[in-house]
Amino acid sequence: MVWLGMTATTAWFVFMTWLSHQSGEKTSRASRMLAEDLGELLPSEDPERLNTLLRKTAHVVVFAVLAVLSLLTWQAAGKRPAGYGIWAALLLWCWGDEATKRMVPGRHFSWLDTGLNVLGVLVGGAVCAAW
Repeated sequence: MVWLGMTATTAWFVFMTWLSHQSGEKTSRASRMLAEDLGELLPSEDPERLNTLLRKTAHVVVFAVLAVLSLLTWQAAGKRPAGYGIWAALLLWCWGDEATKRMVPGRHFSWLDTGLNVLGVLVGGAVCAAW
């Protein structure tokens, strides 16, 4: 079971990092198109507002999933409660994900987005604790 958790966690980490490190033009176009499609379903909503909401919510969601997968894998390995090491690694990546975006055209570091990443890890931790 541990190998399955490690595989899922690694696959999610690679996927979310790949998504996060697309060019600014590519991510802007994708989120704008999704916001416009949602705007058709929710005609009272402003597509630009939806676009901003989608972009910010994505940080929380992808990091919450990473935290859940990481913490469940940690527990499956028999390490209870989750130690400082796993939390430190998750929180360090909240910053590292943003810091490495400087190398991607059209992307930049954002403390607000780093905070949203941290919020995602905390949400994921709360889900695991409630489980």
